[in-house]
Amino acid sequence: MLMRLAIVLAALPVTLVLHLESESIAPLLVVTVLTVVTVLMPGSAGAALLIGYAALAMAFGEGHPLRLGVLVLIPALHLVHVTSALAAVVPVKTKIEPAALKAPARRFAIVQAITFVVAAFAAVLPSGPNTGLAEVLGLGALTVVIGVVALRI
Repeated sequence: MLMRLAIVLAALPVTLVLHLESESIAPLLVVTVLTVVTVLMPGSAGAALLIGYAALAMAFGEGHPLRLGVLVLIPALHLVHVTSALAAVVPVKTKIEPAALKAPARRFAIVQAITFVVAAFAAVLPSGPNTGLAEVLGLGALTVVIGVVALRI
């Protein structure tokens, strides 16, 4: 039950950011429904749909790509992913020992650190029409670094 509560707590900042970035109540309703689906069926596509919806809403929203809402959503959505994955394999009434969460927490922290280093790098890159190649190379490098680090943990 604790992991399912963690899903709800991780989805709260997502709900708040998307609601504040929108003029309508639709994102609030969509995120609430997807959160309920994820909590009730953590092994379903609910978490992936929640993450995808939030990412698309922020990508097509107005504002700078590295605005505060985006930077808040990065760890929040990753936490939704991690907690729903754990909730999918841990029975509901199982007591979870803190030591069992050590490895997932360490991986979470490492991936977040790498992500925010790449975001800081992206913040200082010059913007303009010729930066497409730099973005593609940066995303490729990020994927390789996360893959290498994740495989070694």
